[in-house]
Amino acid sequence: MASYNRRSFAGFPSLIVEGICLDSSIQGKGIFREITNQAINGERAICLRTQNPRMYKALLNYCQSTFPGLSGMPRQIRTLQEEFAVYLNCNSDSNGVVKGYYGGLFYGREPEHCSVSRFFKQDLKMALDKGDAVLAIGIL
Repeated sequence: MASYNRRSFAGFPSLIVEGICLDSSIQGKGIFREITNQAINGERAICLRTQNPRMYKALLNYCQSTFPGLSGMPRQIRTLQEEFAVYLNCNSDSNGVVKGYYGGLFYGREPEHCSVSRFFKQDLKMALDKGDAVLAIGIL
């Protein structure tokens, strides 16, 4: 199940992932790509909020560039991210992390991904158990 919306943020036609629900046993098998391919309609950016490193990895695999990332964030992308935060009625730090967005761990067990979990915890300083979320932006 997936839900999407469309808006323009900072001049970028954007597809917003409002929610996507996949059983963990089928994650990592390209289903995000298949569903998003059906939803995309000329957008240049994909925006999502998540505390799930697997969702961030799916966005990373789908897009040409994904932010936040290790190489910094261009000002125009940060503006897009800030406008996305306004859309979600929240405030984010300079990386796009929203402290306590979910009010706690959104999942029964903390989701992990071998190449992203460390980035979330060490670079973005996210505390999933405290409900932190990241506003991730993928550029197509």
